[in-house]
Amino acid sequence: MKYCILIVLISVTSCKKSNTYKGEKTLTDKEIAISIAERKWKQIYGNSAINKQKPFVAEKNDSIWSVQGTLPKNKLGGVAYAEVNVKTKKVISFTHGK
Repeated sequence: MKYCILIVLISVTSCKKSNTYKGEKTLTDKEIAISIAERKWKQIYGNSAINKQKPFVAEKNDSIWSVQGTLPKNKLGGVAYAEVNVKTKKVISFTHGK
């Protein structure tokens, strides 16, 4: 009887599915905020304009992340800016400087 219980316990624990896979990276809130903002910007301003503003910078203010692009050296103009709520995974506001 003891062996039957042991076998059942081993079977149940070995069948448990894992939510993570080998090599899978867990994203940080900062990375999620940047990803959400980048997706929104590309929808509005286009891939070419947004890709030129990498790397993106993100800072947390309370529960809202402020994300903005980086202006290339020796270039005049503005960059994309967005405020992102990571918990709801939504862009609260966005704009692009001139």
